[in-house]
Amino acid sequence: MRRKFWDIISLGLLRSYESPIILLSVVLLVWTADFLFYHLIFDSFIKGHINNPQGLLKDGNWISFAPEAWLSLLGLVLGTLIIVISVASQSTPKLIDLYTGDKTSLWYIWYIIVGAVHNLLLQLTTLNSSEKPKVSPQELNNALSDALLNTYFMLPLALLLAVPYVLYILRYTKTSNVITKIYKNNIQRINRLSYMASKGLLSIQDENEQQDKKNYKKVKRYQRLHHKYQFEMFETLNQLDDLLEYVSFKEPKGDIMNKISLSIQTYISIKNVLKAHCPNFFHISEQIRQDVSFKTMIGQFDEMQKTRTFYEQKGFRLLGNAYIKLIEDEEFDLASLCAFELSECGRVAIENQDNDLINVVLIRFNTLIRFGIKHGLKNREARNLYNAIFHYSEFIRYIVGYKDTELIDRSCGYLNFYINEIYQHSRKEKPFSFLVDVFTWEFKRILVEMSIQGLDINIKKKILGYFLKIDNLSDSYEETSLKGKKFSNGIRGLQISLALYYLKNDEQALSESIIIDILSDHDVMSKEKLKEEITNTCTYLNKQAKNFFEDTDRGNMNIYYSDDKDAIPHFEKLFESMLQDFSIVSKNVRPPGSLQSPKT
Repeated sequence: MRRKFWDIISLGLLRSYESPIILLSVVLLVWTADFLFYHLIFDSFIKGHINNPQGLLKDGNWISFAPEAWLSLLGLVLGTLIIVISVASQSTPKLIDLYTGDKTSLWYIWYIIVGAVHNLLLQLTTLNSSEKPKVSPQELNNALSDALLNTYFMLPLALLLAVPYVLYILRYTKTSNVITKIYKNNIQRINRLSYMASKGLLSIQDENEQQDKKNYKKVKRYQRLHHKYQFEMFETLNQLDDLLEYVSFKEPKGDIMNKISLSIQTYISIKNVLKAHCPNFFHISEQIRQDVSFKTMIGQFDEMQKTRTFYEQKGFRLLGNAYIKLIEDEEFDLASLCAFELSECGRVAIENQDNDLINVVLIRFNTLIRFGIKHGLKNREARNLYNAIFHYSEFIRYIVGYKDTELIDRSCGYLNFYINEIYQHSRKEKPFSFLVDVFTWEFKRILVEMSIQGLDINIKKKILGYFLKIDNLSDSYEETSLKGKKFSNGIRGLQISLALYYLKNDEQALSESIIIDILSDHDVMSKEKLKEEITNTCTYLNKQAKNFFEDTDRGNMNIYYSDDKDAIPHFEKLFESMLQDFSIVSKNVRPPGSLQSPKT
């Protein structure tokens, strides 16, 4: 316990008093350089060439210019920095905060200040030594050594470093460099958090909490460190979010969203260490409860503590806010990047088997889809939904690889819900019509991934049941006897394409389920007409090229193309065989429940 306590104290001092520590380090380095210069250089090579040390000191012209040089250099550097940083901070917020904590700047500025003070003291020392009637040779040599070191070694070095340092600061103010600096600081903080957790430096032991006043102050120090880490991690995300509001170019905007995502992913990767060694770290402190992004989530604090997702929720909220703004500004590519980064965070959550966080990512994806639907209806624009569903399905495919049947069922249920809603909107909004086929195609890719991963046949049948309901959707805009039995060439073509995949991969039972759905959905159609429709759909699939002749945000891949088109003859033969086993009346209306199952 004692060692942990001193570790906390030392880390706190290093981080809280970084500038004074650097000042003391510079003073120590100058003293060390003074000592080494005298014994290694002055005493060995210079002292023997000086005949009258006291007279040289009394003359003073060879060092009298140094104070003005040091102060001029200090004024030049500080003046340049004040102008550059002040101007740059108008378009790049938080720059002053970063600069005041930049170690390179602290080392160089303190070096100039210590050098100037050192020289002023030398002026007094040399003047005093030159006017004394009797001065020991050792004192004279020390004064000369110090003056030579400061004037002809330290001062030229400071002058030589001035231009590179100013150029360094100019590069520092570039937005991309500011973003990288903030990100690197945060990654270092998160990695340090992992180290401190593994050493038990963030955990408050039960025995400490139960003891009285004896350890009260120590426990409070643990809590302050814990709260400080939470606040600093949030503050970094806020800094990146502020930059996102200020910058106007696409490249830094994309870089900021990527850095927010990478910060979350890095944090997810060390969460297991925190859970094992300091579970109390996930208790939300009062400081972050007052965070601007969290004030509207007061009712969710207990749930976030329980699921240990407060930091991820903060990052996802920022990505969600950015998504809304980007789709309103019609920056489709950057809006798509938000969905991609959310998918990547979900992938890392799956790799770390964090089911609570996977559920959070699912909810966030549903929220993005809702934003896309609202924007699409308002602006008659389907492009954002077209991009978002691609990344949503990618995330669901990661879940399929995770092989958690409950999560697979839930995520595919959500997807089916949104396909239903988009289909209903497509009855009035024509731009949404193609989206129904796009969502269906993404659903097909998920089912194919389930077969590739070798999931149990029962879960595949259940999810296939969701898939087959897509062309049997409720239509609130049209109340007719044919409601729920409308024939969609696009949807039906994609379902047949999936049946071809099943046939080619020896899963005929699933292919037969698709055929049964086709027959039951079209029992209002004559046998000949149904056969003609399926034949036409198969012919259409057979003619589709792999690539479309126009480019989209997802490339020019043709969603109606099937790699398994060589199984079409097999499908047509199976379909005709099963069609013969159904009793279909040639009239247009058939009593409910009169459809017979195929013979086995």
